[in-house]
Amino acid sequence: MQKPGDVKKIPIIEGRFTTDAEGPHLIGNRCKSCGEYFFPKAFFCRNPNCRKKDLEEVFLGRKGNLWSFTVNHYPASPPYVPPSPFVPYGIAVVELPKEKLMVMGQVSCGYELDKLKIGMEMELVVEKLYGDEEGNEHIIWKWKPLA
Repeated sequence: MQKPGDVKKIPIIEGRFTTDAEGPHLIGNRCKSCGEYFFPKAFFCRNPNCRKKDLEEVFLGRKGNLWSFTVNHYPASPPYVPPSPFVPYGIAVVELPKEKLMVMGQVSCGYELDKLKIGMEMELVVEKLYGDEEGNEHIIWKWKPLA
């Protein structure tokens, strides 16, 4: 039972990321036959030249480069719960170099969106997406600029 004042952190999507003390990781998978990486996890290799089902779960890299971004000036659909009043937020597409994947996520809270630059280094973080009536924090992965 949750004690008053305790904050329970609930992943918005179970099994997509870790909240380890040494740093969060996205959880994807890799085809053992051709080496392709996937996020979110695939049920079979999506490489059209392979299509095998021999996949292993892997932690993806935590750092990458900003490939593209935009600022949302409207609330997203659930599970997003917008603050009141609504505040525009950034969405980033980050290229993970080892995996050669593009992963989208919100930009970390507190970062000035007008300072985002294509190519800048980004790091994976886990932050609160919204709070509920019981005081729980629903958490998700986000991208934080390192510069």
